[in-house]
Amino acid sequence: MKVFVIGGSGNGKSAFAEKVAAKFGGKMIYIATMPIYSEEDLKVVERHHKLRAGRGFETLERSQRIEDYPDQGETVLLEDMSTHVANVMFGDGFDDLRNDPNINYEEVVWKEICPFFEREGNTIIVSAEVTMDGNTYDPATNQYIRTLAEINNRIAASADLFVEVIYGIPLVHKGSLAFLEE
Repeated sequence: MKVFVIGGSGNGKSAFAEKVAAKFGGKMIYIATMPIYSEEDLKVVERHHKLRAGRGFETLERSQRIEDYPDQGETVLLEDMSTHVANVMFGDGFDDLRNDPNINYEEVVWKEICPFFEREGNTIIVSAEVTMDGNTYDPATNQYIRTLAEINNRIAASADLFVEVIYGIPLVHKGSLAFLEE
């Protein structure tokens, strides 16, 4: 099953995604996309590792290109797409892309994500909702928001289950949560 979980910051989307992964069972791989630039970032990553400790996840840190992920039937939880899009557009390791004036970031990210929908095991992708605040931003931030929105749309269309988590409450937009209640 391919699951897409979206929500605002601090709304419980990660906890929900982890619950879904645990329900699928088997070997669970957590692909974390957060880069570490500071001591504060390191503390956040360490806190995330502690929160997942004892839950059966093997963590793969992928703050640059998402590659070398397992495809042997494992349950993979990719967290999170909003960070990954920012990594691609603004982070270290992608200078080759930014030197191309014709770069289409949406296509670059989608090319990385497509194989997750073709792999054998369950895949859960988490992303943030960033389009609803109504603020005006600089052109680079607006490009990021548009790119992430398009990636989120494509993931939602490709997923078997699409859930928005609002204040810890899952709102199903596509598919069914019946398997969680079994």
